[in-house]
Amino acid sequence: MVSDKPGVQRLVQICKAKGITDVVFSPGSRNSPLVITFADDPHFNCITIPDERVAGFFAMGMALQLRRPVIICCTSGSAALNYAPAIVEAYYQNIPLLVITADRPVEKIDQGAGQTMRQKNVYANYIKVSYELTQEAESEQDLHANDRLISEAIDNCTSETDGPVHINFPLKEPLYDQVAYHDIEDLDMTKSINNELTITAEVSLKMEEEWMSYPKKLIIFGQSMPSEAIQLAVEAVADRSDIAIISETTSNINGSDVNPCIDRMITTFSEEEATACIPDLIISLGGAIVSKKIKSLFIKHKPKAHWYVSEQEQPQDTYESLTMHVQTSTLQFLRMIKKFPEHGAANYQRLWTNHHEKTSQSHDKFLDDCPWSDMLSFHHILQRIPSRSDLHLSNSSPIRYTQLFNQRDDIQYYCNRGVSGIDGCTSTAAGAGHASQNLTTIVTGDLAFMYDSNALWNQYLGGQLRIIIINNGGGGIFKIIPGPASTDQYKEFFATEQSYTAEHIAKTFYCSYQQAKDETELLKGLDWLYSTSFDKPAILEVMTMKVDNEVILGNYFEFLKTDKSG
Repeated sequence: MVSDKPGVQRLVQICKAKGITDVVFSPGSRNSPLVITFADDPHFNCITIPDERVAGFFAMGMALQLRRPVIICCTSGSAALNYAPAIVEAYYQNIPLLVITADRPVEKIDQGAGQTMRQKNVYANYIKVSYELTQEAESEQDLHANDRLISEAIDNCTSETDGPVHINFPLKEPLYDQVAYHDIEDLDMTKSINNELTITAEVSLKMEEEWMSYPKKLIIFGQSMPSEAIQLAVEAVADRSDIAIISETTSNINGSDVNPCIDRMITTFSEEEATACIPDLIISLGGAIVSKKIKSLFIKHKPKAHWYVSEQEQPQDTYESLTMHVQTSTLQFLRMIKKFPEHGAANYQRLWTNHHEKTSQSHDKFLDDCPWSDMLSFHHILQRIPSRSDLHLSNSSPIRYTQLFNQRDDIQYYCNRGVSGIDGCTSTAAGAGHASQNLTTIVTGDLAFMYDSNALWNQYLGGQLRIIIINNGGGGIFKIIPGPASTDQYKEFFATEQSYTAEHIAKTFYCSYQQAKDETELLKGLDWLYSTSFDKPAILEVMTMKVDNEVILGNYFEFLKTDKSG
């Protein structure tokens, strides 16, 4: 049985015809016609998560893995606003979400009716496109107009660049009346052909001429989805002496001629070395860049040119030196420059590789004598993540510490770097693990975990999810970045120092739990975490709240600068 509302029936059948299979609901009444109709069709995998903020990030994690649109659907009112953090993250990460918000009748808005607000265009600043369907459409004209909007909305999730799209659906009571299912033959669906943005031969020739005028060329890889095709294309250009490639952990790009650990490398630069390493041309590939140090370096020492390569319409002038927006895919761009003649500074690639090799040796030497700390914890954790599994990192300290360690090529890295909030990190990992069924680890901080603890409040968490909490007693990032510690408000308002643990949260949600208070307990805890089978998520909480982590991290960077053995 399905809803008796023709518009709802048609929406669900269009979603089916367009290949959507996954729907994440949050419970409510106004969206009940949609719940009834989607859930009646075995084509759809329907789940329900009570907390809309969690539901949004959970669905985003699913879409991240499935690489196709996932629907999130809620009732009317403030429920829709709780989707906002996930929608804005999906927008800046280019993750396809189809957001369907059930709404009260149009004539009830701003008239004192319960659970009403202005939902039309509610996500205006961070949505690809927003649509509102005709209320209670019954005429052939209105039904077909709605069909076209729904079809267009689904196509827009994956046209040019992926991203979230919003459909607001006003619905009148009664909401629970049902009729027998029947196939609708006259659905009015448009077709969208998603062509990659190609570079013409003429444009390629002009770019080649400009390329030849820059002796030192630096490719910077930001956040990217794992891609075998892109990895192979990188390897095809990485051994050129006139090109250096540096990458962030979340780029999922690696290789013997790709230099990771940007902060670790450039910390050791003298003024003379920095000058030698400054490129004539920066090429940005992929998405967000975590490193503040690289941004500061290239804003201070500006290159002659910066090419921003992206299929997005809006370029990003990250280094305040943008000269060209190359609107194409990473893969097409790499294949194009592979054909360009090798020309320029013969030792430029080696300059960066030397810094990577030296700091790698100094890094290992420091860790040989590193005391118990966040730094040492990450050393052991990142070594012991099982091969062929997925690693999610929360924002603030975890992603920054991880960037200091050589990237592994046998795991895949993820982090919510669209807007870099601490909200939703665990929920995203949970959704990704649910979709992929891969062993999935989230390494998170104590505040990020507690902020998103409702991620554990649903019925779809299996034993593939492992949670490692670095509990340093507050916002460790504010002990690292310059400024907060110099204020009278530091402890209460910035670091938000706290003494809570996750033990009772774990018990509430029936999760297996252990604590590690020193190096020996951490090693035992990691063996337990990865050698045991679980039916529910398992949590290992690493306690470093009595450690001066910021001092140890400062000593680490100082050691990189002064160590002469590398």
